[in-house]
Amino acid sequence: MKEMGKVSKKLMGELGPSMMRPFLEGILLHMEGGVFTIDKEKRITSFSKSAMWMTGFCLDDVRGKKCKDIFRSNLCEISCPFESITKKGSSTYRSDKEIFGKDGKAIPVNIAAFPLKDTNGEIVGMVEIFRDIRELKCLRDQLMQSDRFAILGQIAAGVAHEINNPLNGILTYIKLLSRELEKETPSAQKSNRYLSIIERETINMGRIVKNLLDFSRQTEPEVLSLNINEVIEQSLLLLRDQLKIGNIEVKKESKLRIPEIMGDFGQLQQVFVNIILNSIQAMPRGGKIKIKTATEGGQRCFVRASVSDTGCGIPKENFPKLFEPLFTTKGSKEGLGLGLGLPIVQRIVKDHHGSIDVKSTVGKGTTVSIKFPAK
Repeated sequence: MKEMGKVSKKLMGELGPSMMRPFLEGILLHMEGGVFTIDKEKRITSFSKSAMWMTGFCLDDVRGKKCKDIFRSNLCEISCPFESITKKGSSTYRSDKEIFGKDGKAIPVNIAAFPLKDTNGEIVGMVEIFRDIRELKCLRDQLMQSDRFAILGQIAAGVAHEINNPLNGILTYIKLLSRELEKETPSAQKSNRYLSIIERETINMGRIVKNLLDFSRQTEPEVLSLNINEVIEQSLLLLRDQLKIGNIEVKKESKLRIPEIMGDFGQLQQVFVNIILNSIQAMPRGGKIKIKTATEGGQRCFVRASVSDTGCGIPKENFPKLFEPLFTTKGSKEGLGLGLGLPIVQRIVKDHHGSIDVKSTVGKGTTVSIKFPAK
């Protein structure tokens, strides 16, 4: 620890005062865990980007307020980290506890805290680092299914190669037949309509294979600055035919000047295509889709996009399984999906430090809301 202290002082000396602030801000920005500081009155004085991503609170929501009033954790009553450090003289504090995010949902976290001292060595506050351990709590269940999904990944790769080749052949011969049937006769027109249906269904089969591959193969996002409205526009263009055939009206509500987010355009497009496609399939007799984008937080630190439909809705008993792989309510007869769309959506949203929420009423419709941190 002494050697680390020497290295730290040497580094601070080399960087100089003008470089220290951006240096420290860079560290805080890219840390996986949330970081915040409190003063001697236990009031929050700083709140890192990661802390915002994890809890849903913006800096304006928390600055100047006591941490126990924000996180509503039993930690403060049972074993306050600050009391342990200031009164018991502990140099550090570690514990696994639950805190509550802005949406009221519990977040299991591992907490590490240490004193914040001035140049005279006097304690003037505390630094607290917390890491989301929800994944660790789910690790046992994931390990139980790991063999199953390893096999699924191998099957997916094999299925893709075995199915994609004949699919490409079918599409090729459809194009050749279409050229042969270019004559303006009633029988030729009828045959062309049949070929169009075959082509559409073949493309749908290819999409199912792609979903299977996407689920079994994780890829790192290519992160760039982008506007969420542009992603949604491109997604709607891809689904233009399905919306028209399904007799579905789309209404958009979005602000022209919305903060950009950091993300992979292709992956986010896949998110909205999956969600909108689910809405289309939930309205077999037609209906309406409303897409809304807006900012959230005092400093507009989050961007929220919601997709609402007037479809059949989701029964309450199905909610716990919505993001489980291979779970689908669409039925095998229709051949509409393998239950891979929402798990893929959830994984991509999580990779982008976002959160997803689903609300639904049977017979009235469903709303899927996604929140991303602003750039």
